[in-house]
Parts: sequence; structure tokens; C-alpha cells
Amino acid sequence: MNLHRIAGDCRDEDCPAVYLSDRGTVVFQGDVVSLANGLRLGQGEQAVELPLTVVREAIRALGT
Repeated sequence: MNLHRIAGDCRDEDCPAVYLSDRGTVVFQGDVVSLANGLRLGQGEQAVELPLTVVREAIRALGT
């Protein structure tokens, strides 16, 4: 899979970010959330936390 970064809080590779893949999917990079009220993860799933600024930047980059 090849990724293209569309949003992120910093310039290096080790920070919250959003990527588009060559498979037509979106990949999120952030801090893993394992316990939170209302969170139920299925087998093989992980939740990540992103700053709202990164989510807004990704939405703008997607043109929606």
C-alpha cells in the first residue's frame, strides 16, 4: 500500500496525521485509545485519537 499524507500537525513523520492510500482508503496516525466510555472495539481494530485541527485539515484537503 502506498500512502499520501493529506493532513498533519507537524512536518516529521511521528505525529498525528491523515493519509490517502492508493487503494481508495483513508489511514489515520495518532495516539492509540484503548479505554474510553462508549468505545467498543472489534477483533483486530484499534482506535486512534487525532486533534480536531488535523481532522478539519483532512476534510479541507478532500474538498468536502
